[in-house]
Amino acid sequence: MKKNSFSSKNSRNAKPQPQGRPKPSFDGQQRNKTEKLQYPRSWRQVAGTHAIIELLKTRPKTVELVLLQSNWRSSSDLREMADLLQSKKIKIEEKSEQQLNEISRSHQGAVAFSNETLEFDYESFSWGEHGLVVALDGVEDTQNLGAILRTSWLMGAQGIIIPEDRAVGLTATVHKVASGGAEHVPVHRTNQFSTPFESLKKAGFWVFGLSHKATKTIYDLNIPEKVVWVLGAEDKGLRNPTEKACDELVSIPQASPSASYNVSVSAALAMAETKRQWTKKK
Repeated sequence: MKKNSFSSKNSRNAKPQPQGRPKPSFDGQQRNKTEKLQYPRSWRQVAGTHAIIELLKTRPKTVELVLLQSNWRSSSDLREMADLLQSKKIKIEEKSEQQLNEISRSHQGAVAFSNETLEFDYESFSWGEHGLVVALDGVEDTQNLGAILRTSWLMGAQGIIIPEDRAVGLTATVHKVASGGAEHVPVHRTNQFSTPFESLKKAGFWVFGLSHKATKTIYDLNIPEKVVWVLGAEDKGLRNPTEKACDELVSIPQASPSASYNVSVSAALAMAETKRQWTKKK
């Protein structure tokens, strides 16, 4: 099997390629459109064009395979991606929209598989002058985790800590929403937040939990040079053990006491205020 070849469900009906584009070859036998996709569970699934392009920019050698929707030739973004994949000699397979939907319903016509997962090694991390870490205590929505990953990337966060149980992980949809953020912000999964918190405190970090119960706000706080922002689940907030593991609880001002910010918005506000104060001190 050629490394950069395509496998198609119906190569006889393949549309002619525009002039100047290399004609792809097709390998393997025709597959049923309803065939269930099976790939190694250790492979990280990355959906969406922006997320895949960022993956190809940062760690192309880890990409084992990319699935393209069978009508990819009708999309300029997917045609450009196919050219890039062929230039890097990355294997491509064509799949139906229904098959890609089994992985992620927001795939944008493409899903990539990487053999590498970024692990946030907080114990041996080489911290500089500033340190910014986000801990999410039970976030279950893929959109929220993806948005927080994207903001963390753009705000320069060095890592994210999430639970192993009862929380969303790095799914294909999370990668799509993060739009490349997952390639820059490593994630550590643990059900015992006290362990990483203690290690980070020894490295000079202060751990602040965001809670509506707190009287001091993030704008009253003189944010230190190394900080962990801890946010709770969408409906329950921080668990009691997590609150106790924090150095202090702070809130974000709001007009109505009966409502609350979306967790991804809260994370963005906390990180933005952190960067604002650090910049002002300089």
